[in-house]
Amino acid sequence: MAVLKLPKDANLKEYEIAAGLLIRETPALADLMLAVPKIDRRRVLDLEPILAELRSGADVAIVWPADHDVPTSVALAADRIVDVDPVRPFHLVAAAKAVHGQSIGMEDAEKMLQHSPERVFAAFRPGRAPAEVVRRLEETTEPPAPEDARPRLDDMIGYGDAKAWALSLAEDLHAWKGGRLPWSEVDRGLLLSGPPGTGKTRFAGALARCCDAGLVATSVGRWQSAGHLGDVLAAMRRSFADAVAARPCILFVDEIEAIGDRARFVGGEHEIYWTQVVTLLLDLVDGVERHEGIVVVGATNHPDRIDPALRRAGRLDRHVAIGLPDLDDRRELSRLYCGGTLAEHDLDRVASATTGFTGADFEKTGREVRRLARKRGREVTVEDVFEILPPARRIVGGERRMVAIHEAAHAVVGHRLGVGHLQTVAVPWEVREPQALGYAFFEMDGHQLWERQGLLDRIAMTLAGRAAEEEIIGTAFDGAGAAEGADLHVASDVATMMEVRLGMGKGLAFYNLQTVEQRDRVRQNNPEVAMRVERLLRQEMERSRAIVRDFRNAIEKIADVLVKQAVIEGEDVRRILRESRR
Repeated sequence: MAVLKLPKDANLKEYEIAAGLLIRETPALADLMLAVPKIDRRRVLDLEPILAELRSGADVAIVWPADHDVPTSVALAADRIVDVDPVRPFHLVAAAKAVHGQSIGMEDAEKMLQHSPERVFAAFRPGRAPAEVVRRLEETTEPPAPEDARPRLDDMIGYGDAKAWALSLAEDLHAWKGGRLPWSEVDRGLLLSGPPGTGKTRFAGALARCCDAGLVATSVGRWQSAGHLGDVLAAMRRSFADAVAARPCILFVDEIEAIGDRARFVGGEHEIYWTQVVTLLLDLVDGVERHEGIVVVGATNHPDRIDPALRRAGRLDRHVAIGLPDLDDRRELSRLYCGGTLAEHDLDRVASATTGFTGADFEKTGREVRRLARKRGREVTVEDVFEILPPARRIVGGERRMVAIHEAAHAVVGHRLGVGHLQTVAVPWEVREPQALGYAFFEMDGHQLWERQGLLDRIAMTLAGRAAEEEIIGTAFDGAGAAEGADLHVASDVATMMEVRLGMGKGLAFYNLQTVEQRDRVRQNNPEVAMRVERLLRQEMERSRAIVRDFRNAIEKIADVLVKQAVIEGEDVRRILRESRR
């Protein structure tokens, strides 16, 4: 099964017709089924026809629109994803010869393709001389494009240092294009990190628009889906070549942590494969130096997993993190996505009720709220917003005390073990999905190379909440293992990676465990691995318990603040710990 990802501004219907003709006229493709996703007037994809073809087991070629990413369910099934090149002059020359028997010179073809393909094919009629086609294209003005409704960087909320860097880059690029600044003075690489849903891809698009630059957006997953190693390397080279052709250009590479860190490769075919991928990526990024006008932005949820060589000077040497929106940001996001008719005090209510929401959560909520208001034939009200938001759950009484103890223990154990720099601990008064009941936020060193003891410390910190429940409250609650992503799941995954991927446990055998499902499966199907993981977890639980016992008074004082005030800053936690040692 192959997915044909169309170039920017391609007409989906025309490519569907062309692909159908190719299949019908090529005997070797006679058994191939053609599929195209359905797109409604709101540009929303209906995947069911595609998924039905996949379930049937048929050999399928899927024509995929340029303005939609290939979803995981389709990418995993595909034998390869082909980025279809835009129409080039030699394509036009060959098509004119094959379809109309007409000869076009390369110079005329290049002039024609300075205009959109839609206009070119409208002007290109059988028997019309190439010079006449060029004249018509040049003399007929194109109507002005509608104002771009996509957000510009200046208007985007919650991007903090990333926005400041981008605005500075835009100034430098404009100065470079005007000949006022040498290219050597312009930042050429950025590592952009942040939790899922914080808008890293959206940021890249806004950055390109702000800089009046082209955008080539890809991901390591898309490179990998190209096929075997040779295909992967070719896809990587093609992305960089596309960026060179589109200069000035922002080359955005998502999921860049999937490339891996060579220091963590264990050996065998896996090491050979990924070493070649990392080496090529470094060569390609270095090659950007020879082509002025290209800025590479790598995005990741895990900056600690990036090969240090990729972070060196001249590569992705600047790191900017996008965090979750703070209270002021949530207020402005509420105003942006839920309509401008809400009163100021209503915006305050919505901002308070959406702690933990990402920009993507606000966008989805706003879309549903506006749809609800349209059905009711009026402007958006705050009641509409709260009707769409997940039901509020008040955190009070004994549950509030339990959550406060749990989060205070994460903070204390994490600080004592030096896992990161503690910023904030919080237990909101009420929460809505996808909000957690509480959190202790540590800022991690993006340059840190994790070693065995550091990973053990992370496990101990992750288990600290459960340890405090048992040591201080005298029982265990379900939150530590309530769902995927909960404490026990995270600790088990880290322990599994140490034991059977990173060579930090009993054996040195390597399992290529890149997904949650793969790590869970190896624990379920390999009793020895499960036993080794359990032994490691129990060892770190005992270490966490010992710290909880030693600092019980400090944990309870921090929990008292959380119960009464909902939030305590990292500096206040450190002050309480210092006072507890006197």
